[in-house]
Amino acid sequence: MIKVVGLLLMAGFWLFMLYDCIRNEPDKRLWLWVLIIVNFFGAITYCFQRWIPREHFPVLKYWKNLTSSRKRRKAKVKAKSIKQAANYVNFSHHLPDELENFDQAAAANQQDFNNEDDHLQTLWNEVFIDIKNKKFTSAKSYLETILKIDPDYKYGDASLMYGETLFALQELETAKHHLENHIQNWNHPQAYIILAEILSLQGDVETARNYLETIIVKIQESSYFHYKRKRLVSKAAKLLRTIKR
Repeated sequence: MIKVVGLLLMAGFWLFMLYDCIRNEPDKRLWLWVLIIVNFFGAITYCFQRWIPREHFPVLKYWKNLTSSRKRRKAKVKAKSIKQAANYVNFSHHLPDELENFDQAAAANQQDFNNEDDHLQTLWNEVFIDIKNKKFTSAKSYLETILKIDPDYKYGDASLMYGETLFALQELETAKHHLENHIQNWNHPQAYIILAEILSLQGDVETARNYLETIIVKIQESSYFHYKRKRLVSKAAKLLRTIKR
């Protein structure tokens, strides 16, 4: 009896983490694989790495702020002060004026390279916070920094979100140009749908319909999760019906 109850609790915990991942996790592709392949132990890892840091409890929120606030503030100050990504990954702040030894300089540079992933993840977190609060101008700035450092960050998700942010700011021509380049490298359905909306607003109805018809076929032939496929097809089809030739 105790064993059965334990198994049920483990299964319930795993299902809850899976549900949270699908609904709330920005990097769900990676974590869904972890949860499915590693199962219960993957759920424990997800709980401590992703669920707990999302500030579900006041005590944990305090602990998170205590351990990460210094890094977040440092990255935020850097992100706001730069105009180019090269300025962001700034090697010179490690080098004293009198440093002349090449080996010391190389070691300092390597330190920055090792920290780059942490900087990008911090910026990525700031993007989600700003978008949630509808601070699209700030989100745009963070995304530009991320894309200058790594144009393919999060398997193109950063690029897609940049296009969505431009659209939210009504920078239609810039958004169109960016998303047209984006779909040459990535197959995100949302990029096609936003492109169609922009083109429809600009009066290019035929191209807008072509984008929607193309992505509906691609989604139906893809391996997306069923719930997501149905939602995207429904959204594209609804927009297609509103765009008259």
